[in-house]
Amino acid sequence: MVERQVIVCWYTPEEKHPPEGDIVIVSMSGRISENVSYDHAFAFAEWWDDDGWVFSDIIPMSYTVHAWCDLEPYGAKEAWKKLRGEDE
Repeated sequence: MVERQVIVCWYTPEEKHPPEGDIVIVSMSGRISENVSYDHAFAFAEWWDDDGWVFSDIIPMSYTVHAWCDLEPYGAKEAWKKLRGEDE
């Protein structure tokens, strides 16, 4: 049996940022309302040099990104294109 192994790296924002506009998975802590907060939760986000982190599915009032991971080894760009209907 041949085992396939895909290795991805986690980076802290202090180490480096992802390529601008790429959707990555982040470990983040933050608050999205007075009653709802996250502690080291996973979220999808994009990095923009002018705006910083932009989250795909939440709008936090305050947050800290602890680390991020590139999903491209798993075909992330193609998956996002399909999701957005860009490959039709």
